[in-house]
Amino acid sequence: MAPDEPDGLGGGDEREEAVPVYARLLDKLSVEHHFDFRQYKAGSLVRRIRARLSQLGLDDVEPYIALLDRNPEEAQALFNTILINVTAFFRDPEAWEALGQVVPRLLETAKSTGTLRVWSAGCSTGEEAYSIALLLAERLGAAGLAPDVRIYGTDVDEDALAVARHGLYRLEQLKDVPAGLLERHFTREGQAYRLRHDLRRWCIFGRHNLVQDPPLSRMDLVVCRNVLIYFKSGLQDRVIPRFHYALREDGFLFLGRSESLLARSRWFTAVSTKWRIFQRSGQGLPRPDAALLRAESDSTAAEVHREPRRPGTGAEVAMERLVEHLPFAVMIVDENDAIRAWNRAAAALFDVPLANAAGKKFRDLDISYRAEGLRARIEEVKVARTPVRLEDLAFTRRSGLTVHAEIHITPLLDELQRFVGVLVAGTDISEQVRLRDQLGRLTEQHATASEELQSTNEELETTNEELQSTNEELETTNEELQSTNEELLATVDELQMATAETQRLALYHASVVDSVDQPVVVLDRGFRVTSWNPAAERLWGLAAAQAIGRDFFALPIGGVTTDASQAIHQIQAGTAPSGALDVPFTVPGTTRRTSVLRLLPLHDTREQLMGVVGLVVETGAG
Repeated sequence: MAPDEPDGLGGGDEREEAVPVYARLLDKLSVEHHFDFRQYKAGSLVRRIRARLSQLGLDDVEPYIALLDRNPEEAQALFNTILINVTAFFRDPEAWEALGQVVPRLLETAKSTGTLRVWSAGCSTGEEAYSIALLLAERLGAAGLAPDVRIYGTDVDEDALAVARHGLYRLEQLKDVPAGLLERHFTREGQAYRLRHDLRRWCIFGRHNLVQDPPLSRMDLVVCRNVLIYFKSGLQDRVIPRFHYALREDGFLFLGRSESLLARSRWFTAVSTKWRIFQRSGQGLPRPDAALLRAESDSTAAEVHREPRRPGTGAEVAMERLVEHLPFAVMIVDENDAIRAWNRAAAALFDVPLANAAGKKFRDLDISYRAEGLRARIEEVKVARTPVRLEDLAFTRRSGLTVHAEIHITPLLDELQRFVGVLVAGTDISEQVRLRDQLGRLTEQHATASEELQSTNEELETTNEELQSTNEELETTNEELQSTNEELLATVDELQMATAETQRLALYHASVVDSVDQPVVVLDRGFRVTSWNPAAERLWGLAAAQAIGRDFFALPIGGVTTDASQAIHQIQAGTAPSGALDVPFTVPGTTRRTSVLRLLPLHDTREQLMGVVGLVVETGAG
C-alpha cells in the first residue's frame, strides 16, 4: 500500500481528514455485511461511494454510516453502485478469435476426461458465460464430440445473476453476435431473444466472491475479464494463486486486455500476451498458502475429495414415511442425482407420479426440463453447499396449466459434515402470483428502462471523473464511452444515408418522367396513379395534383379509362399475350384525332408485378 494512501483511501486529490471516515465505512461493510472493499483501488472506490451519497442527497460519509445503522438494506444498494457491470457478448472480438485457437486443445482433453469445465468469474449478466457456450457449441458440433459441459458463471451481484439465469437479451445487446450464431442458437420472444434451452442448461450461475470465497476446482478454462483492474496489486497477488488452484494441469486462463499482471508470473506461461491468454504452469512451485483458499463455509473444492455415502435401506424407508404425509411437496436427490424421496404432494405439484420418480435420475424426469432453472439451482447447491430459495418457479403441467411454486433447496450433510444429497421442498403459490403477473411485467419494463438510464449515466460519470486515474481504469472507461458513441453514430449514419437515398431516387424518378415528351402515366398494383407527367396534363387537361393518388378508372379523361380496363387487368393477371398492349382512343376535345395508349407491365428486381406504365403514342387523324 502506498504511504500517501493510509487505509487505501488517501491518495491523489483526497483530503487527509476524509480518510478515517471512509475507512470506518469500509470496516463496517466488511464486519457487518461480509463484503470487503478495502483492497479495491482507492480512486474509483471513493467516487462510487460519493455517487451513492449524491443519489441520497448526502454530502458526508458520517450521516451515511448512521443511515446504514438504521437501514441495513441500504448496504445492497451501495454494493450495486460500487460494482460496475460492464459486459457484452464476444467483447473484444479479436481476443475471442485468439481464444478460439485454444479450444481444440480443450477438446483434446475432453476426449479423455469426458467433461469440459469452465469458470466465468465476475460474469455479471451472463453474456460472457453464454459467449463461451456459443463458442463451444460451434466447435463441438464440428468435432462431433458430446462431453459433459459445465460453465459456472459467478458474481457477487444477485440482480445481475438473476438476469443471467433467464438468458434473455434485447437485440442491441446481441449486436456483436454473428448473424449465423444468432439464427442457430437464439429464439425470438417479442422484442428480445433467448438462448437455446440446451445451451442454457450448460450454464450454472451462482453468487461467489472472488476474494473471500474458495475457488472452484478441476477447471479446464477460467475466464475473468476486466475484474482485476479494480483491485490493488496486493489483492491481485492473492487472486492469482486461486486461479492456479482452480485449473487442471495445463488448463487455460483468459483475462481482459487491460490486465497484464501475469506477463511475468511464475504461476502461468503466456499463450498470447496481446490477448491475455495464459496456461497453467508452476511445476515445482509450492502449493498456494492455505489461507488464500480458506473460507467461512466448506470449500467448493472439497467436491472432488468427498467420499460418496448412501443412507441405508432403513434410513430410506424412515425418510419416506416421514415426508409422505407432509402438506408440501418434498423430494430428496442424492449425490448421484437419484431420487430417494418423493411424496404425494410432490407428485401433485410436479405432475409426476411416485412410480415414475422413485429411484430415477432427476435429470431423466421431464420436470427437470419443464421447470426451467430448477436443475441448475440443484447443481448449484451441490457445488456451493449453501441453501437456495426460488421465490417464483413457473412451469407448465401436461394439461397446459401454468403453475407457480416457491422452492427451497437445501444441502443434506451427515454427522461428519459430508455431503449426501439435496432436499427440495415446494409450495404452490399460483393463486398469489396470478394477480401479480400483469403488474410485475409492467414493473419489470419500467425497471429495465431505469437500469439502462442509470447504467448510461454511470458510464458517462465514470468517463468524466476517471480521466486522471491509472491507464487501466482509463482504458475501461473509454470502452464504455466508445460503445455508446458507436451505437449513436451508427444510428445517425443510417438515417442520413436512408434520407439521402430517398431524396435522390425521388428527384431521379421525377426528372425521368417529366423529361419524356409523350404523355406518361404510372399505376400501382391497386390502379392508383403514382406518376402523371406534364405531357399527360396537356393531353387530358388534368393537373398532376388532381390525378396522382386517385383511381385511374375514376379520372375524368374520357373513354380511355374504359377502353384500357381489360388490357390493364390482363397485365395484372399475367395473361397478356405479349410484353405490351396497345389501346387506341380518341383524344379528348376532338372527334377524329386518335392516339394509342401503350401499356407495359412494371416489375421489381424479383420479377414481381409492381404496377403498369402507360405511354401515349399519337397515330394522327382518324
